[in-house]
Amino acid sequence: MNSISLRAGKFQCSGAASSAAIVVMIMLSWSGQAKAIPIWIDLGASPSLKSHTSASFDGLNGISLEGQTLSINVRFTNNEFARLFTVTSRSFISLLTLQTNRSGRVGFLDGTGFLLDQQGNALTAPEDLGRASDNHGSMHAGLFPFSSGKLNTPVDFFGIHFNLILPDHPWVTITGGDFGLISDPGHVFGIGPGVPPDVVPDAGSTLLLLGISATGLVAIKR
Repeated sequence: MNSISLRAGKFQCSGAASSAAIVVMIMLSWSGQAKAIPIWIDLGASPSLKSHTSASFDGLNGISLEGQTLSINVRFTNNEFARLFTVTSRSFISLLTLQTNRSGRVGFLDGTGFLLDQQGNALTAPEDLGRASDNHGSMHAGLFPFSSGKLNTPVDFFGIHFNLILPDHPWVTITGGDFGLISDPGHVFGIGPGVPPDVVPDAGSTLLLLGISATGLVAIKR
């Protein structure tokens, strides 16, 4: 893959007026969720501590790029969730990649996204997505949930809602997708249930012991 630059979007507000704006935006976003395309992702074995996990999906295959808005709900299978710990990197990203049938750049995905709770409701306010495009017909959109500076840890999320604006190339169609959760190496997040309540930065011994404990739990489950 050629070099890609990905920026974190910002959602900025202040005061009582901004609080009302957040409520309105969440309500508008939730109204769009009723029409959202469901995408189910298997996060892998739980409980586990990871700095990266990804899975492919085909739920958007065949959709043409016509400049339209595409609303999707990424949900996790088997009642699993992702837990962001105190130790989790503040550059943690939920990355959505869409592959097309075109070789070369096809433009960028614009839009917003937010975390979902267990009932599928908005857990956070909508945030502008980071975006990138490469020379192989792929488009990338990333949600940086810590970018607002208002997300407290530990926090569990059970999916992500994306509102995407596709590029306008009607002759180009989506042929595949990939969803990933990515943190910096050593700055883990959890795949639950069964993960520790929190993991905090220290000399490293606590993290190591928790990792060994989680591995043992996986072995017991199997």
